[in-house]
Amino acid sequence: MIVSQQFRLLSQEGHLASRAFLTGFQDMASVDYDRPGTVYSALFQLSIALERLMKIVIILDHMARHDFSTPSDRDLRSFGHSITTLYTAVEKVGHRVGVVDGWFQAPAFQTEMLGALSEFAKGARYFNIDQLVSGAANIDPLTRWFGVHMKVAEASLSHKKRESIMTRSRAHCEALGLFGWEMGPKGQYDLTIDVTYQLELARVTRGHVVWTVIEILEPMYRVIWALEDALHGAELAKGMTIAVVPHKTEFFPFGMTDRATAIRRKQWTSLFYIGGRI
Repeated sequence: MIVSQQFRLLSQEGHLASRAFLTGFQDMASVDYDRPGTVYSALFQLSIALERLMKIVIILDHMARHDFSTPSDRDLRSFGHSITTLYTAVEKVGHRVGVVDGWFQAPAFQTEMLGALSEFAKGARYFNIDQLVSGAANIDPLTRWFGVHMKVAEASLSHKKRESIMTRSRAHCEALGLFGWEMGPKGQYDLTIDVTYQLELARVTRGHVVWTVIEILEPMYRVIWALEDALHGAELAKGMTIAVVPHKTEFFPFGMTDRATAIRRKQWTSLFYIGGRI
């Protein structure tokens, strides 16, 4: 199959974004707030994945509306690394191509997640270094993300299940005589019993966080489907013999993962093999 340079570059970008999502899902499915590196890894991968995916949507939309021409470097750079700005732009594209449902508005915890990832992408990823050298005043991404995780947990588990986790946490601390105070994942000193509860609540809801990301991704997947369909139709109408646009949805099949599977699955990077020569 003979393909254009645009096809090749769009494919490579699809590989990048796809792998970042899968790595991010796997990292998040095993995240441990006692090991901050696991949190940073998940945030890096998920913020990169969402930014890249949404910029793909912007490019495809421009190509669909401007006879296969791509936006300028200046046009794309105007979004910066703002995931929230990109999300608004992609939602507008969605409405234009008929994908009008599945988008989230504040105060949904999904928009809280987008905000936290946007802050991380724009500068909070440098928080530790900035604090050491009195640099930019960013929010600690660890405590910010933990707050988002707790909102996901509260929305995902019933009060009865959360009470059960607290009972187990209290019994654990009483058995070991853990009645002191310690720095918890909220970035403040809390009773050890409360910290134990927070960490256990986070552990049992890691899969729910993965599902929340997929919820955010799902309408974007449908937008890409609509755009690639329009572009492939235009290729045929023009009698183009060299492919310009790959089947982008093939890079993101996990965008249609159901809730139960997303919550349960631990291994993601080996689930979808996006292979082949491009």
